[in-house]
Amino acid sequence: MRCLVLPWLIFTIVYSLCSLSLRYTSPGLVTAGIGVAGVVVLLLAYSALQNLRNGEDGQSTWYFFLFLCSAANLALAVVLGNMNYRSNLVPFMDVNNMNEYDMINPADSKGNQLMDAGRIHFVPDAKLDIGHSMGFRNLDTYCVAPITAGNQENYDFWAVGLNCCSGHVADFHCGEFNNPTAHSGLRLMRDDLRSYFRLAVQQAEAAYNIRANHPIFFYWMQDPATEISAYESAAYTNWMVGVFVALGVQLLLVVIATVAFAKLS
Repeated sequence: MRCLVLPWLIFTIVYSLCSLSLRYTSPGLVTAGIGVAGVVVLLLAYSALQNLRNGEDGQSTWYFFLFLCSAANLALAVVLGNMNYRSNLVPFMDVNNMNEYDMINPADSKGNQLMDAGRIHFVPDAKLDIGHSMGFRNLDTYCVAPITAGNQENYDFWAVGLNCCSGHVADFHCGEFNNPTAHSGLRLMRDDLRSYFRLAVQQAEAAYNIRANHPIFFYWMQDPATEISAYESAAYTNWMVGVFVALGVQLLLVVIATVAFAKLS
């Protein structure tokens, strides 16, 4: 029974620590929890070696099985937890911790006035200026289009997308670009993408003779709140699926080990 329960508990606890909001608010506590799980795995290894030295072959076989399963569950929990955390929970928490602004006119607002914006609802006549869109290619194509409302001297608000333009003509077709009721933006939070979108904006400045003094980047959409909720929902759905799949896999391994060890004895 412990060969089923203990590895699964290690996975569940560590996966929860690595995946969910406690990691965002108390990273030190999460690190300590992973450390405790690591100590438990090391103690299992020690117990297996002790049983082997004492000549208890049958017992040592199960102890080694328990150790290997626990170590594998610990490693998988950290890897899968990190993936879920970075893909879903971090975007949700980051945007939620920033400000939300309503009725922003891109024609008379500046990017450096709204640096803490996580969500912006623009004025109803705000739209994407596809004619001034641009793409920068570096393996992927980083696409940008200015968010405008009438004639502007400065373009600080940009809609972005990945691999949704050709890069050499103004054909931005990212996100809800063709939704006439879309007048909002959800802030781009990924630092690894921001510099490439900035290069695309610089290309647009040179190509169209426009200025973007303090560009900030958004995903163009109708309802940012729904998108943010989707991140949170995905994080908890992935967590739940991972926990139950881990239980099923561990149960299967225990059954296989029981049959195999019975034949060997």
